[in-house]
Amino acid sequence: MPEVTSFDGTEIYYDIHRKHEQFLVFVHGAGGDLNAWKKERAHFHRKGYSTLAVDLRGHGLSERPKASKSYVLDSFSKDVRMVLKKERITSFVMVGHCFGGMVTINFHRLFPSLAEGYVLIDTSHKAPQQLNFIFEKFPFITNKILTHLERYQKAMGEAPKSHVDHETFKGTGDWNPRRIYSDVTHTSLASWLFTYKQIASFDGTDTLTSMKKPVIVIEGERDSIFSVKTAKEIQKLVKKSILRILPKENHMVVISNPKAIVVEVDRFLSAIGFKTQK
Repeated sequence: MPEVTSFDGTEIYYDIHRKHEQFLVFVHGAGGDLNAWKKERAHFHRKGYSTLAVDLRGHGLSERPKASKSYVLDSFSKDVRMVLKKERITSFVMVGHCFGGMVTINFHRLFPSLAEGYVLIDTSHKAPQQLNFIFEKFPFITNKILTHLERYQKAMGEAPKSHVDHETFKGTGDWNPRRIYSDVTHTSLASWLFTYKQIASFDGTDTLTSMKKPVIVIEGERDSIFSVKTAKEIQKLVKKSILRILPKENHMVVISNPKAIVVEVDRFLSAIGFKTQK
């Protein structure tokens, strides 16, 4: 699997399927990896698109930095930019799920002219109130925990790297203990919590308000992590955006019902004139 050394020396792995110059760039959620997009990518390969899927730092096969400060949101977005530069990808639509949607929003803040559009799936422009409350109201406790995790990760050396068979979690709920345990163990507790600290402080409101690129917001009707209300707020913030609510789907729709995702993305790509040379 190809890799790139990012701006701060972190090794970032990715998977690329190059057919034409029109790319869909997939960014997974917290605790996941690029395999989460397996079914969606296969569909778009058949449609003639090229695809790129990235293992975010601390996830999948990518390196797990040992310092909490290495997980600031800009770093995730810059990693994606480094891969795009290496592969000389200039025509693309970016697709982000959950935390990957936040990375996508932040990517636009840093590089507003690069992407031709965005697909935001089950994500938010702000941190969930519960998560924000934990990190903002108890900084002494949370910082103490993160400091100990940094020391532990450094003492333990290289954390394990692997991809998950996400098909085993098809049909699971938003708070499935087995899947959450898998997320933590495959990411490492330190990298997982370092990532969630960034989610807790995220606010992409200003970025969305200034966004002039076409956007589709896709939201599961039964998502209990980021609600339909939040999706509607995102849609209102972005002038060139449309909202699609998927009936009966929860936060894990990317894995549980990829067909519903590709139907909406296909329509969006056609609407914005993003076509392959097939």
